Amino acid sequence: MKLLLSDKFINIIFRAATILLKFLLSIIIIKKISIEEYGVYGVFQSTVIIMSFVLGIDFYAYSSREILKKNAHNFNFYFSNQLLLHAFSYIIILPLTYLIFYLGILDKKYLILFYLILVTEHLSQELYRMLIILKKSVTATIILFVRSGLWVIILYFVWEEGIMSPTLNSLLILWLSAALLSIIIGFAKIKFKWESEYDFSWIVKGVRIAFPFFIGTVLYKLIEFSGRYFLNYYWTSVEVGIFTFFSSVASILFVFVQTIVIIVIYPELLESKNKGHDSFLKKFKYFKNQILTFTTLGTVLSLIFIYPLLLFLDNSLFFENLLSYIILLISSFIFCFSFIPHYALYTYKFDSGILFAVMLGTITNFMFSFIFVPLYGLLGASVSQLTAFIVIYIVKLILWKKKKPF
Repeated sequence: MKLLLSDKFINIIFRAATILLKFLLSIIIIKKISIEEYGVYGVFQSTVIIMSFVLGIDFYAYSSREILKKNAHNFNFYFSNQLLLHAFSYIIILPLTYLIFYLGILDKKYLILFYLILVTEHLSQELYRMLIILKKSVTATIILFVRSGLWVIILYFVWEEGIMSPTLNSLLILWLSAALLSIIIGFAKIKFKWESEYDFSWIVKGVRIAFPFFIGTVLYKLIEFSGRYFLNYYWTSVEVGIFTFFSSVASILFVFVQTIVIIVIYPELLESKNKGHDSFLKKFKYFKNQILTFTTLGTVLSLIFIYPLLLFLDNSLFFENLLSYIILLISSFIFCFSFIPHYALYTYKFDSGILFAVMLGTITNFMFSFIFVPLYGLLGASVSQLTAFIVIYIVKLILWKKKKPF
């Protein structure tokens, strides 16, 4: 009974439900609409994710350290100042995103929904991060479930019952509604009260410190999603749809590891460093073993379940490109492992090393994509991503071995 009520178990249940519903969303779109429309959704989704990170400037990487440090101000002070920064980023960045539609990356008919979803997704993501820092991981996972999973159930029923037509537009409306609901829940749970005590020097310092994290995060996302954009340019929405489906399924491995290991142990890892090297090494060893265990388990489960899933989809295009999925799964496996040296470097504030590794990985990814995607399509995009994550893992590992202070 105690296990069933533990935070770890509840996190697993809600994240598993979210993963399952993301699976179902892919299947629903492919079955109810088409692979082509799923490709359009893939480009829309990846653009929202990338731009939400641009809006956030990864400021939480700085504010989380400030909140957790000794003799810190109260939480409301930090989050009020952070929200003020985000308001400025909206004013500056949102008008520039019109280029996405001007260049034809997304159709202009989705413009209003894109802006609304982008802002609500970003705010929901920031609340999710704050809840993790405040060690309210269960509430954070519930918010993620509302934003990314619950609405998929509603979508299925409204499409199945004919209440709404099976279109990408109706899907986006439900996505927006869920993101709004998650924001309401998030603000209620953090018990936030706005403080008018602004510290612009603290904000400027935070932007300066967080900027390397921001660049690193955006570069990570470019590696993850570049295949969709390259395929969209050189091939068709069908190839984008297949690649989006395979990459989404493969990336569930990281979501699985992140839920069970990273979001639970990462705050403890930061705190252990303040107690001395011995305390950190003990916690880091546990962190490393947990990532190894659950990454291996998740990979085996993914290999077992992919075949019956493709049988259910009943589309020969997926079987013809199955090798691309295997490559993307290996890529996700390496990506999970790269977070072992990543969090060691992060805890000891070797941020420039993390950025250097990701920059090399991004350059590798784009070089390979420009060469191989036009020639080999899905296979070229998959190999490009795998190569990039191998480079990132090796560089981080080398840097940690050189820079560790013990």
